[in-house]
Amino acid sequence: MPLPASINLLQTSITELSLLLDAGTITSVDLVGAYIDNIEKNNIAGLGLHAIIQVAPLDSVFQIAAVLDQERRDGAIRGPLHGIPILVKDNIATASELGMATSAGNTALLESVVSGEAEAIKRMRNAGAIILAKTNLTELSNFRGKGLPHGWSAVGGQTSSAYVQGGYANGGDPIGSSSGSAVGISAGFGAIGLGTETFGSIVNAASRAALYCVRPTTGLIPNEGTVPVSYTADTIGPMGFTSTDVAIVLDTLAQTDGKYLRAARVPTMAGLQIGLVRRNFLDEADGRSILSQTDVDESIGAVYSAVTAMRQAGADINDVNMDINAADCDELLSIQFAIWRTDIKEDMAEYLGRPKTSPVRTLAELVEWNLKHAAEELPPNAPNQDIFVQALNAPPRDSDEYRLLQARAADIAVKRGLDLIFEEHKLDAAIFVTELGIPYGAAPLGNSKNGAPFGITFAVKPNEEEKLISIMSEYESITPQRRIPDHM
Repeated sequence: MPLPASINLLQTSITELSLLLDAGTITSVDLVGAYIDNIEKNNIAGLGLHAIIQVAPLDSVFQIAAVLDQERRDGAIRGPLHGIPILVKDNIATASELGMATSAGNTALLESVVSGEAEAIKRMRNAGAIILAKTNLTELSNFRGKGLPHGWSAVGGQTSSAYVQGGYANGGDPIGSSSGSAVGISAGFGAIGLGTETFGSIVNAASRAALYCVRPTTGLIPNEGTVPVSYTADTIGPMGFTSTDVAIVLDTLAQTDGKYLRAARVPTMAGLQIGLVRRNFLDEADGRSILSQTDVDESIGAVYSAVTAMRQAGADINDVNMDINAADCDELLSIQFAIWRTDIKEDMAEYLGRPKTSPVRTLAELVEWNLKHAAEELPPNAPNQDIFVQALNAPPRDSDEYRLLQARAADIAVKRGLDLIFEEHKLDAAIFVTELGIPYGAAPLGNSKNGAPFGITFAVKPNEEEKLISIMSEYESITPQRRIPDHM
């Protein structure tokens, strides 16, 4: 049956949905039907967002929802995710019984049959989440070649921001390889989403969709069953409408005792030492790193407004600088890519060796497949796989060259970067307006003139996700509610 008119799937949190499910106001079957209606309305048709690559077979997903509804009626509620439909980035393996492939946006992987579901998906399903659909992404997590359009894949086409009328061609770049999950949530295609990140893919996509998200410490959540860039850097992470929703999913993924949800329920700002990173972030127009296609003045003005609100809430916020400049940032990115070229050669071979069937088993075979299927894989808007080709000749992990790269990256990013500001200023957290590759989270901050959102980033030390969630929860309580797309 249709949902009550008071329920807005562009904004309603999973916490609110759970209360409605508990009260019998709606059922999970109702929710599945409503989200599918939205997908049919605006994924390929309507706004043509192309956020979803594949929807679970309807008979199967409605049956799963009906079983979970019966469990609820019987009092066997698994937790806050019970009966909640979610979106999953299509580089995270889902069981064949769910009727969806795991393609990472690539036509070769679309033909592969995974041997089992990712551990993260198993944990979500055990908690009662309904895997409704797999989401589009920048093909192979934007590590195939330079210049790939954000949110484009050969399998899923071009994802567009739900916030910009006219779509991608009119400035609706969704930003980040996890853009399908982010756009899908913001368009009311699912209640919560999973993305993956090596460097910016979750946070950038969530920021462009006015969502909350967490990029956890690598290793907190198992990478098993994900199509990799680098198993030493990749992580799965949640994005959603509220910090509490993100905390609920993080608890499930990390199999905690609920500590992240408890942190969300105890917002913290008073007395915290927070550093506002300036050099190469807020300052230096020739070396500033800021979310792509975001108006610099608007973003910086919004940051200062947020800082004022946080100071009024009791935070002690001071300007800080890392001991790096624009040239160091460029060098760090170049080094990281050199490291990840080695990683993807070895980790992709490991991943491709696992499926029951696959037309490719190594990175070299994947490169050859793309050449043979160039019309689909290497079209004029996305013709490159130069990173893959370079990776074929990358040094092995067990080599002096690789170890030297790691040492140089650590010197710039850690010793002269994050460690320096956290230790020198005794910080609880740092505010950035860009991606980092460490445990951090993003929250909605503002919107550009064309409607495209941008976010604020809070960084903490590794394994301090509880503190991060608590800060984000307090930020949420003292700032305006996230804005939904004006034309939806």
